Amino acid sequence: MKKALVIIVLLILVGCEAATPSAQTPPDMPADPVPGEEQELEEETQFEEEKEPTEEDIIGAVDLSLQPNELGEIMILMYHGIGQEESTWQRSVDNFRKDLEYMYQNGYRMISLNDYARGEINTEAGFTPIILTFDDGRQNNFNLIEKNGEMVLDPDCAVGILEEFKERYPDFNVTASFFLGSNPFGQEKYVEDKLKWLVENGYDIGNHTYSHEKIEDLGPEQIQIEIGLINKIIHEYLPEYTVETLALPHGSNPKEDYIEYMLEGEYEGNKYRIIASLDVGWRPAYSPFDILTNFNSLYRVTASEINVDGCGMWDYFKQFEQNKRERFISDGNPDLVTIPKRHEDYLNMDMVGDRLVYIYE
Repeated sequence: MKKALVIIVLLILVGCEAATPSAQTPPDMPADPVPGEEQELEEETQFEEEKEPTEEDIIGAVDLSLQPNELGEIMILMYHGIGQEESTWQRSVDNFRKDLEYMYQNGYRMISLNDYARGEINTEAGFTPIILTFDDGRQNNFNLIEKNGEMVLDPDCAVGILEEFKERYPDFNVTASFFLGSNPFGQEKYVEDKLKWLVENGYDIGNHTYSHEKIEDLGPEQIQIEIGLINKIIHEYLPEYTVETLALPHGSNPKEDYIEYMLEGEYEGNKYRIIASLDVGWRPAYSPFDILTNFNSLYRVTASEINVDGCGMWDYFKQFEQNKRERFISDGNPDLVTIPKRHEDYLNMDMVGDRLVYIYE
């Protein structure tokens, strides 16, 4: 691990003295340029423009009035189906649109789970990252319908609604992770088209195991088969795509001795490596830079209002509104981690890596 530079800045004062006027050539006697001088000046100006910003420049660009807090919580939302009726594991079309509208209007901006797992937060300053995940690969996540003799995207499926919001709010940074089983999105005839379209349009694909069995009941070989089979299916359609995330069926974690086989394994000569593994819904996740974050078992929030026992998405939206929980507030710079001093002891320097750190009072 490269040691990151930690900068604690309480106050930076920069003084400027007025420049002493230099002697000027009288207006009726313009000075002749020295040969090559104009080219040198142009090169110097270009060099100054391309000069890398200093650490002071980077720190000075942070707007502390936004109260950046990159050790705040981030919600990883757990959706399943999107349909006309609301149920425990299905969000209605109208309510899904309501969810997205609320997120946008209240300062949430989407990021991918893969970026979260690497600490690559590109969220605009003052806004809060949020991650959308969909389990099971149901047809109503990505459905095609016939219109005028052509197969087109169903405007009321999950992807159709997400694309609607992408067009309406370009700065929403719309994305999501779809965790697939053995029958990706139904409509077998169009599986390849759907998977390629997702990747080409900024969405991620994850693994939800082949048979949806509880992993806690499986041994090393079975675990690798469950994960490896799905990777094989996806790889047949997307040979260049690497699946790095896993949503655990039923939130069932493997036995302690077998975790290593969930994270890395091999099936029929094809190796896999998981950088983020998701539990079922419960509570917001910690920041990726928090020492409490366990990427082998990440918390999610149930994206529902039915049978959530006070731990649903809207319960946490309200708690963030009322400042009962601290949400992640971006400083706008993915190469800088900005946190209040009160959270300093929770900063995971291994995860910070080469990024700068700005700790403020």
